[in-house]
Amino acid sequence: MTLRLPRQLVSLYKSPWTAVIIIAVLGLIGTLNHSMWRDEMNVWLIARDSPSWGAFVENIRYDRAHPGLWHLLVAMLYHLFGHPVSMQVFHWLLAMGSVLLIWRCSPFTQWQKWLFTFGYLPFYEHLLIARNYAVAMLLLFAICALWPQRQRAYWPLAGLLVLLANTNVYAFLIAIALALTLGLELVFDAKLRRNWLDILFSGGLIIAGYAMALHFILPPSYVANQALEGYVTGLDIRHLLRAIGRIFGGYYVIIPNGRQYLDLLVCGVLALGSCWLVCLKLVKKPYPLAFYLLGNGIILGFTYAKFMPNSIRHFGNFYLILIAALWLAHYYPPTTAITQYLPSLEKQQQTSKRWFNRMFATVLTAQLLGGIFMFVMDFTIPYSASRAAAAYMRQANLQDEFIVASRDAQMASLSGYFGRSFYFPERQAIGSYTLFFKGVRNEVDHPEVIRQVKQLILEHPKILLVLTKKLEEPTPGLTVEPIEQFTKAWQNEEYYLYWVTSANN
Repeated sequence: MTLRLPRQLVSLYKSPWTAVIIIAVLGLIGTLNHSMWRDEMNVWLIARDSPSWGAFVENIRYDRAHPGLWHLLVAMLYHLFGHPVSMQVFHWLLAMGSVLLIWRCSPFTQWQKWLFTFGYLPFYEHLLIARNYAVAMLLLFAICALWPQRQRAYWPLAGLLVLLANTNVYAFLIAIALALTLGLELVFDAKLRRNWLDILFSGGLIIAGYAMALHFILPPSYVANQALEGYVTGLDIRHLLRAIGRIFGGYYVIIPNGRQYLDLLVCGVLALGSCWLVCLKLVKKPYPLAFYLLGNGIILGFTYAKFMPNSIRHFGNFYLILIAALWLAHYYPPTTAITQYLPSLEKQQQTSKRWFNRMFATVLTAQLLGGIFMFVMDFTIPYSASRAAAAYMRQANLQDEFIVASRDAQMASLSGYFGRSFYFPERQAIGSYTLFFKGVRNEVDHPEVIRQVKQLILEHPKILLVLTKKLEEPTPGLTVEPIEQFTKAWQNEEYYLYWVTSANN
């Protein structure tokens, strides 16, 4: 008996289905436990409450520079099932597709696949949080799996690249890097230029698909100045180090302190050192190396010039570029196309293998620790208090009450779970989702909320007021009675419920 157990464990360890089944079961439990927050639910509400198909397409253009693929998928789910949980279950299926591709198609070793599977992105961010990033990861891995098919036809890859580009801004940038890599390969490898009809059709498809993605990413012209303000054009060393620090965060799941030069310098050196080891690893695989440099360069430039993210779902794309580059390298035989002109790289490449293996193992381990920690944390502290608040409101039969809710952006998840639209003081109108650059919207403080409530109380003698911060300001002329508060949330989505009536009644 003592001899059979290790063999059984080894057999389970080697079976690709063991990890897939484990993460599928744990992932489904975690998905159903997860309380969605505003960025997840806002897409659902756009599908639910857009008055027409034309309005739905228009609303996509205002939804924070995201193309429309995820919106279309969510709209399909809304019309088929009508409940936001269907979006979560579908998202779980997408995440399982990515894991299955890693196990069935990728060239990584057994232990590397195990570490990756339970890492931060596959086991937490792109598994539990229902957003378009899981679609992008699945499409990126599908492109890697189908990469050898380009020798027969390019159109399958072109179709996947178009879908990838229409997923989110970062996926669009990665899709550009992949398309440029294919273009470089076509230029230098005559064997791939046999079917010009396929090449022209695929190229046209990519250009049209990328143009469509760009149409939705760029805001309408009349709000472009407002939406696109804040570009960094000059050289700012601290800002550059902060941008490089996002590579470190994407690899090691730790964001350096942007206020401390020492943190930025140390993490910057480690990030660049890690990238150099990857470059040496790929130096005899020019096209995967080109993709790695292009992908990192484009996203690093975007990070420096426009958007300095604080969330790993954004700069985790540096990690996905690393995984994809190593995956693509498996398809290419070694060549001295680069090292023959730079012979010093030949020696460095040989001596750096051990250091690369250590670095990659450290990256995978850091991702594993981050993934397990955050997965467990989602059971301990809800991502949003919206589901608990909505459950209380339904139990208290508050569905027919006139509800004033502020701040509007944090109310999307509550509106989605409760199934009702609210009056938003920020817009002075009834609504559910938030589009920051569409229509008239102004940030308001509690005194302004109370001022609007005083006006509304003339038509609605009893108002349910929902706030994301505790009401501490005086309310002359109104009687405000606290009902309940929901403050256990990972994000800033806490809710305070009050009954408001006129003090003159």
